[in-house]
Amino acid sequence: MQTRVFVVMVGLAWATPMFASFKTARAEGKEAVRLSLAEALERAAAAAPEVAVAASSVRQAEARRIGAGVVLPVNPRLSVDVRPTVWGAVSRETGYGAMLDFLFEPGGAPAARVREAEHEATVARADLAVERTEARYRAFAAYVRAQVAELRIAESRSALEVSSRVLAAAERRLSAGAASELEQASAELDVALLRGYEVAAKRERDASLMELRDVLDLDPAIALELTSALGEPPAPGDARRYVEAALRRHPMLAALSARGDLLATHERRLESELFPRVGLYGGLDAAPLSPVFGVVGVSIELPVAQRNQTLRAVTLRAREAISTRLELESHRLARRIIAAFGAYEARRLELTTLSERAVPAAARTLSLAEAGWQAGRFDVFRLLTATRDALRVRAQRVNALEAVWISYIELERAAGGDDAAKSPAGEVPS
Repeated sequence: MQTRVFVVMVGLAWATPMFASFKTARAEGKEAVRLSLAEALERAAAAAPEVAVAASSVRQAEARRIGAGVVLPVNPRLSVDVRPTVWGAVSRETGYGAMLDFLFEPGGAPAARVREAEHEATVARADLAVERTEARYRAFAAYVRAQVAELRIAESRSALEVSSRVLAAAERRLSAGAASELEQASAELDVALLRGYEVAAKRERDASLMELRDVLDLDPAIALELTSALGEPPAPGDARRYVEAALRRHPMLAALSARGDLLATHERRLESELFPRVGLYGGLDAAPLSPVFGVVGVSIELPVAQRNQTLRAVTLRAREAISTRLELESHRLARRIIAAFGAYEARRLELTTLSERAVPAAARTLSLAEAGWQAGRFDVFRLLTATRDALRVRAQRVNALEAVWISYIELERAAGGDDAAKSPAGEVPS
């Protein structure tokens, strides 16, 4: 028996790491998800956690429509009484009575409640549109930052190749006695800095990809492969076009307008409930020594006091507040668009200058410095200086590219547009 237990324990000890390694292999063997920019934006608008929560709020608001049009404000009331003889009566029989009462709202309150429930669903759908727009732009920004990090990685590797060649040559010269240890140390410093720069860029890429997974609601173990190339953003056009588009289609303004309509419907419902409610009742009256009588009647509320005064006053002031906020937000959006438009144009000019002038000049300077160093006309320090200048200029160009795309996203977000999702072939607009 002890032998069998020992064999089972050994088998479990052997199988447990095998099973764990099998699970790890399956997790690592997951196929990478290939995403273009348009696909990422589409998935973000449909699957982002905030969008899922907003969609559930829409369903909750739509459920308020159920039963809102019932014309009976309260359930029918049935009253039953027993009338026993107490004293002073010839007969000792027991009488009884019953009454059934129905109360109705004939003043249009049920239909007003239906319209109010429909407007609540409209407000929830407007909030869902806001969340979808924000999810698209969050995904857009994460996508751009991940692609920019890939460019930084490529730039660091390209510069690392040059610095590695310089380091190898410096080591050869040092061994031949044609160079000093200072040249080798300086070359090693450049190589170390570039490797650190590459590690930092990989960290930025991984953080951006994780943010993109969060927006898309993807498992963190799933690998992402971004397929849209990061070119230069399109020309901005006319600033007035963005302002007009924002005032016409911005989801936040639409949500505020929907809330104003809801408050107006709420106010009309409160006013319709001022109409007196009418009741119908019928019953039986069977007293001792008396025939059984049927009772049928009508009742009506006496509006001796106004109802809903506080609610109607608060709703009126809330409508005024929404109207004021809508006007202020419109002005704020216009200012935000003008500021984003100016920043976007300035960033595009900076990117153009760096791409067309600074980067080619730095590359030519590095090529000449390397050729001169190989020919023995320059020392290694001039070559290292040219290498650092080229890396700095190219890094500045990548930073400018990221800044211009973020400015583009901010401009489109301020205008409430979705031009990024309409780019052809799923590529970044260029």
